[in-house]
Amino acid sequence: MVTAFNEQKLADAEFSRDMVETMLEYFDAYADDGVLTVEVREGGLWLPNRITGGRQFLGLAKLPDFLKH
Repeated sequence: MVTAFNEQKLADAEFSRDMVETMLEYFDAYADDGVLTVEVREGGLWLPNRITGGRQFLGLAKLPDFLKH
């Protein structure tokens, strides 16, 4: 039997269709052992590159309220 407990929500990530298609297109290049990591940052979502140590901008599904004028 599994004991139920209340998990704390850490973050939300919103993806547009284009962002999901980009993840699928570049999955093999950015995945590590079949798992794709997405970094959630203030300026959007990023795919870390395990080979170069850099990261590729995945996108921003919609403009956050603090950036709207």
